[in-house]
Amino acid sequence: MGQEYSIDTVRLLWETAYGKAYKIQVSNDNINWNDVYSTSSGDGGIDNITFEPVNARYIRVYGIERGLIDCGYSIFEFQVYGN
Repeated sequence: MGQEYSIDTVRLLWETAYGKAYKIQVSNDNINWNDVYSTSSGDGGIDNITFEPVNARYIRVYGIERGLIDCGYSIFEFQVYGN
């Protein structure tokens, strides 16, 4: 994100290849990552995710299990919100 921000919401707009199990992780140094959210029951579409506010410079989706066996992961839009 370029600098550290306080964030508490992520909105994922999945394409057909969605994540069934994934984590939202944050970092300040792009080396050490902390989980702020995880699910094993993703169903694609739009995921509106809220969590306790955290200061971070980097944020990522860490895929664990794909929703479709023959596809990877595809996110159309990844929105991050906070203060």
